[in-house]
Formats: sequence, structure tokens, C-alpha cells
Amino acid sequence: MLKAMTMAGLLALLVSCSSIQPPKVMLTGLEIEGLSVDGLELVLLADVRNPNDFGATIGSLDYKVFVDGTRLAEGLLSDDVEVDAGESVEVGIPFTLTWEGVGEAIEKALDGRDHDWKLRGSATLRKGVLSKTFRFDESGSFKSPNKEDVEIDL
Repeated sequence: MLKAMTMAGLLALLVSCSSIQPPKVMLTGLEIEGLSVDGLELVLLADVRNPNDFGATIGSLDYKVFVDGTRLAEGLLSDDVEVDAGESVEVGIPFTLTWEGVGEAIEKALDGRDHDWKLRGSATLRKGVLSKTFRFDESGSFKSPNKEDVEIDL
């Protein structure tokens, strides 16, 4: 009897794991953190949404960011982030724009044109002892401002 109950519990657990929905990741902004000897320190802001009907932990986020087909950043965030059922949390994705690429990046960022972005990677969703890793591939576009419309105070 105990063995049958244990098997039924394991079966229910497996079925519930198969219906876990992947987290949704969407870029929402960019912050300038400062300067370093390596380059310009930036943080991409992303909303990570848990579409499931239970709270969970985002255990890791492995990412690559592309703008107009050029890889801009990649890395791994391993800090645990709690996300309630159906809710979103903002996650900062740090990266360094090296000095070699700063000039071209600023020129593109202030050209007043539309640019395509892609965010690819994987996110691990955990609930208790259960863990499932999902791949994501999000994309969109943004219009950069014209350099005449931007004022930079140093």
C-alpha cells in the first residue's frame, strides 16, 4: 500500500513538472554604471516573468545579447531571484563595453535609427527540490535618439 502511494505521488510530481511553463525574459532598459580600466560598465535591465500558478526561484540566467547581429554581452547570473506566481521581477545584467568598441557603439546609439536586439540563453526555474532549465530567444527593436537630442554631463 505504501509503495503504491509513493508511486502515485511520484507520478503526480512528474506530471506537474511537465506542465511547468518557461519564464519569459524581456529587455526593458539600460543603465550606465560607470567607467573602468576595461571600458564602460553597463547594466541591461530585464523583466523575468513567471507565468506559472506557483512561486519559484530563478536559480541561474545564462545569456547572450545581440544588437544588429553583433554580440554585445554574454554572461551568467547565478544569484537566486524569487518570483511569485504570475509576477515579474527586474534583473540587472551587467556587462562591459570595451574601450575598443565604445566609439562605434555611441555612434550607433545616437544615430536616430531603428535597431534590432536579441536576447538568447537559458534560465533555470526551481521549486523545492524540482529544477527545470528552459531556453529563451527573445527579440525586438528600439529607436535610438538623435545625437542632437542628447545632452551628456560629465
